[in-house]
Amino acid sequence: LEFRRVLFRSIGDGITTDFVLTHSLGTRDVIVQIYNNSTTPTYDTVEADIVQTDTNTTTVTFAVAPITNTNYRTIIIG
Repeated sequence: LEFRRVLFRSIGDGITTDFVLTHSLGTRDVIVQIYNNSTTPTYDTVEADIVQTDTNTTTVTFAVAPITNTNYRTIIIG
């Protein structure tokens, strides 16, 4: 396997449940993972709806808005 790029982004503002993440990889063949970056519980994987919106963006939707942008961390590998 060859990966072109790995992108990291902290998300959350306590209001927004949908986040459009631009990765500019030119493909829908990406892997997206979200984990809890807060102190307790530490680094647990977070479940969300993930849609490859187009070849350059991914939309992540949460049932409840993440509290702050240090709470959840997204990783996109492509």
